[in-house]
Amino acid sequence: MPNETRSISEDIDCSLGAVANRQPGSCMRLMPSILCVLCVALTGCTRFESRVTAYLSRELPFPQSGETSTIAVIAKTTPEEPLLEREVARKIEVLLEQRGYAIKPVGTANHVLFAYFAIDSGNTVSGTYNAYVPGGTAYTNVYTSTGQWATATTQLPGRTEQRSYSYRFFTRYLGATLYDHPRFVASTAEKKDDAVVWRATTTSAGSSSDLRSVIDYLLVATFEHFGADTGK
Repeated sequence: MPNETRSISEDIDCSLGAVANRQPGSCMRLMPSILCVLCVALTGCTRFESRVTAYLSRELPFPQSGETSTIAVIAKTTPEEPLLEREVARKIEVLLEQRGYAIKPVGTANHVLFAYFAIDSGNTVSGTYNAYVPGGTAYTNVYTSTGQWATATTQLPGRTEQRSYSYRFFTRYLGATLYDHPRFVASTAEKKDDAVVWRATTTSAGSSSDLRSVIDYLLVATFEHFGADTGK
């Protein structure tokens, strides 16, 4: 799993002028939920499964949509890919605008949404399994006692044979954290996590190693829980 803690801390440091060492906040509740996102592509219907865990602060209010609720968006990945990062940031901005939020630069926004996304190098799973192979029918020409040829059939028994399998899957990850900007700036380095208003972690596993092709699914799954807590 990518080191979200280090990456988020460093990028928040560069963007907001502070260092955030993430520690589990006492004001957060955690409970994973399974979300199946069904997306229809030009080639047909694709079923995409992801796991979303969302936290909501019990102390800081979640911003209501409207022109006065301004959010800045920062997106990062490892290794760095500036063009893809800007592309993902713009997609997040569109999702926020669709929900009625105004997008502003980091220096003037009330809140900052930081997104970190990555994919691992993949894992290979292999093994063996037993498969039943049904028997067939054997046909034999026989010479009968009447002096004629005839065809005799024999049903062959089924059998069990061992087969092998191997497949490779990749784990895709998207972490999104919404910070209260003024509180973040005013906090000490040890208290930066107290500025977290909402946080979500979304993971999925599949055969595709192209993060760009699956990031939309991760974003849709994440924003299904924007402003929500997947706890009890």
